Amino acid sequence: MRQIGLEILKERKSKILSAVIYHYIKTGKPVGSNALIEEYNISLSSAAVRNLMADLEKEGFLSHPHTSAGRIPTDKGYRAYVDTLVKLQNFAIEEEAKLKKEYERKHNETEAILSETSRILSCLSQYTGFVVAPKTQYDVIKNIELVQISNEELLVVLLTQSGIVKHKRVKIFLTQVQINKLRNFLNDKLRGISAAQANKRILLEIKNFRQNEAVILDAAEKIGDVFYNIQDDVYVDGTSNVVTVENFNDFEPVKSLIRFNEDKEKFIKIINKDFSSTGINVKIGSENTLAELKDLSVVTNVYKCDKCAVGVLGIIGPKRMEYEKMMSLVNKVSEMLNNFFKNKK
Repeated sequence: MRQIGLEILKERKSKILSAVIYHYIKTGKPVGSNALIEEYNISLSSAAVRNLMADLEKEGFLSHPHTSAGRIPTDKGYRAYVDTLVKLQNFAIEEEAKLKKEYERKHNETEAILSETSRILSCLSQYTGFVVAPKTQYDVIKNIELVQISNEELLVVLLTQSGIVKHKRVKIFLTQVQINKLRNFLNDKLRGISAAQANKRILLEIKNFRQNEAVILDAAEKIGDVFYNIQDDVYVDGTSNVVTVENFNDFEPVKSLIRFNEDKEKFIKIINKDFSSTGINVKIGSENTLAELKDLSVVTNVYKCDKCAVGVLGIIGPKRMEYEKMMSLVNKVSEMLNNFFKNKK
């Protein structure tokens, strides 16, 4: 009998916690026992609900601001709520149709699609949407082009299988004959491998160069360093959306997002920590590594090219967000991007 009692108690606490979070997401206001009973069909006495809420507060799932009798969820409470989501809600039919229509309208350019994807995430969530471009280090090399743009600089242009184009200047001068030899060498040795493998492959293969090709050998080594130091891009849209959220008065996280948008390398470094994750990843408030994000939640998912994860996308918004809908949005958009890269092959 005792065990049954514990299970019932656990079930009641879960229902109370879900109701508090749902109420706070919708209204942004603390909720008391009477409101829970009246609005969420909880068949318990007011005293019983108050006791359960007090237990949830002691356990760290709820808190109450100032002298208010009502409770609000903590980061731990949100986490418990998110972890109990068994299935993601599907989009409303009109939202999914809109999403597909946006993709069909766009031309088949990877950069345009990634930029449009961040805009779609922002538009449908009304928060900040972002897409980290395919990680070049894991992308497969499709072609390499070399162009002498001055007496001091050679432009190295890299095209990857996912359609990303990277270019970087290297301080080298070569004759056209030398450029042709180097281009042929690089494409012959590097096509079909990842950019992460390119630098090591170059260092191994240049030993096969003839000694009188020292200039080309030196150029190949410098280009190898280019592959080693390639930086990824990130597309961010709707940074200012967070400040329009009702009852969101702390401008500091918004300033943080603006700084991220200006400092893309820092943004990418933080978001790419989710690159090895499988499925939807949710970080709530203090679970984020940066103090500036302590009042925000970040929902991410990876997207793939040829069954291999190559990038991360997601949204950044307040902790008081509709998690089911946001998780479903991020999941649906990642599937769309997966299909884009699949059809691009």
